[in-house]
Amino acid sequence: MKKIDAIKDITLENKEINMSFEELEIKNATLEKIDWKDSKFNYLEITNSKIKTSTFSNINLSNQTLYKVTFIDCNFVGTNFSNAFLKEVEFINCNLGYSTFALAELEKVTFSDCNLKEASLYKMKQKKLQLINCNLDSVDVFETNLQNIDLTTCNINHIKIDIPSMKGLIVNEEQALALSKFLQITIH
Repeated sequence: MKKIDAIKDITLENKEINMSFEELEIKNATLEKIDWKDSKFNYLEITNSKIKTSTFSNINLSNQTLYKVTFIDCNFVGTNFSNAFLKEVEFINCNLGYSTFALAELEKVTFSDCNLKEASLYKMKQKKLQLINCNLDSVDVFETNLQNIDLTTCNINHIKIDIPSMKGLIVNEEQALALSKFLQITIH
């Protein structure tokens, strides 16, 4: 197979890619039903692209850059986004269970109808993050500023969160009661 270092200005469908990439740029592309299998990325940059029904499960995307990308119906179970940079990225109906965003930087990132069960948001930096109708069951949130983040449409059962991360969080009454356990107060 020839060396692939760019996927640009193309529509690519129904492929299984199991490669190690020294450098890969995906730009102005539409990818559908791509299974990245055990691919490894030394450097990956995805810009101005739409990716549908693709599988990134257990892939290491740490230190990678995603800019102006929409992911629809994709599988990211166990994916590592540590130290990644995501700007103007949308995840729609994606499975991100057990994924980690530790030390990642997210700007104008939206998760809509996504499963983030048992994901890690440790020391994540964010600006204009949106979580809409997401499953945040058992998510770990530590040392992450969630000021003005609206979780009222999300399931936050069994969330693990530190008190500083809760400051300014927008929740509904039921969620507020559930979060009160972290304040070590008794409500009668």
